[in-house]
Amino acid sequence: MDLGRSAGGLPPDDVVEDLDAILAGTDQAISAFHDPAPGSMLRMGVAPCSPFSVTGELMVAAAELARDRGVRLHTHLAETADEDAFCAERFGCTPVEYLDSLGWLADDVWLAHGVHLTDPAIARLAATGTGVAHCPSSNARLGAGICRTADLIAAGVPVGLGVDGSASNEESSLVGEVRQAVLMARAVGGPQAMTVRQSLELATLGGARLIGRSDELGSLEAGKLADLALWRIDGLALAGIADPVAALALGSRPPLDLLLVNGKVVVERDEVRTVDETSAARAAIAAARR
Repeated sequence: MDLGRSAGGLPPDDVVEDLDAILAGTDQAISAFHDPAPGSMLRMGVAPCSPFSVTGELMVAAAELARDRGVRLHTHLAETADEDAFCAERFGCTPVEYLDSLGWLADDVWLAHGVHLTDPAIARLAATGTGVAHCPSSNARLGAGICRTADLIAAGVPVGLGVDGSASNEESSLVGEVRQAVLMARAVGGPQAMTVRQSLELATLGGARLIGRSDELGSLEAGKLADLALWRIDGLALAGIADPVAALALGSRPPLDLLLVNGKVVVERDEVRTVDETSAARAAIAAARR
């Protein structure tokens, strides 16, 4: 972030960094960690936080860096009404128009939230192939509003689901977002606004599309990576729910019987097999207290 409070931005001045240092550090991280190989488990992206916290100069330079290095672009946009007001006052336009003026809108970009979008903004996102990561629990938790998910999908905007982060979503469960996406869409659009299968697709193939990996992830097809989650829905809590997808999305949270990541067991019978959960929890508590 390079736009501090004293310059009209959101973050405190003591966390602001120099633009050149930000770009150099990002470039070094890409060189050190980004693995573009098929099946890679480590991909980097360039992700300035939001128009509230970075300058236009950083946004432009970040896009240039990402495209020069062949990685994707991400930022938070149109999350709150305050952001609309900020962009109108500071730039004389909407958040989407502002991003467009900086050369950001393209099919290598995904935006978190997209709550406060006008019809022209949705049309522009669709025309450029710019994706939106819908974060329903975070949006509700912060009182930011309800994303026009059904309108985005109808317009042809790539849409996936996201959890945002622990600061605004303590559970951070993607399957939990499947439920919330259905409920939020129906709350404003009626019972036909979104089906449980549409929401599940947003969480799987939709997310894969946003990060440019739909050829490897997001659906069960020959040649794709073996990332599979199997839930038990034959217990008493879900007895009598005829539709298995509705049981998963809207019923009591079922136990995760098996989770495979690239064919390797990560969770089995609802227990993590790759780390010691007690030690990990203690380390997380200690880190949070610092």
